[in-house]
Amino acid sequence: MEYIHSQGVIHRDLKPENVLIDQDFHMKIADFGIACEEAYCDLLADDPGTYRWMAPEMIKRKSYGRKVDVYSFGLMLWELVAGTIPYEDMNPMQAAFAVVNKNLRPVIPKDCPPAMRALIEQCWSLNPEKRPEFWQIGKVLEQFELSLNRDGTLDWVPNPNCQDHKKGLLHWVQKLSPTHNPHFHAYASSPMPKPKFS
Repeated sequence: MEYIHSQGVIHRDLKPENVLIDQDFHMKIADFGIACEEAYCDLLADDPGTYRWMAPEMIKRKSYGRKVDVYSFGLMLWELVAGTIPYEDMNPMQAAFAVVNKNLRPVIPKDCPPAMRALIEQCWSLNPEKRPEFWQIGKVLEQFELSLNRDGTLDWVPNPNCQDHKKGLLHWVQKLSPTHNPHFHAYASSPMPKPKFS
């Protein structure tokens, strides 16, 4: 997803069915049928995406950008923790109504590690500007992996001076922003081949 966004493309239908796993357990993003270049996304397209995983701004047909994919990814992370689909007791239209009119999100299980809870909540934030970029999510997940390998837990706190995991994550993600990370500028300016969509 980091690569897809770096090419100016929005997937618009990120959900478990569109993530394939090969025999070596490598994940592949699939079904680019409604993907679009961010600069040319058609806001009037008929029902783009799938309501259960769709960001509020897409449901409301408001202007949107690549952060709609981050919102969907947050719901996918929630599914990994909860072991079920979001809004399972609602049909897709009821789920869309609850998200837009009640700002409803699925209940995060009590045993979800606070650091993972903070990442999920950050990804599905109502305000797209508060959602992280995929390259930032990648860095956070790498830290989670280090923590798991170190002591088998996700007790890692991004900002050791902050006991509020959500604020700690925000602080850490901000430190990763391009203004604080010169390596990111080098990465962002390196040429990458454009994917072909047919």
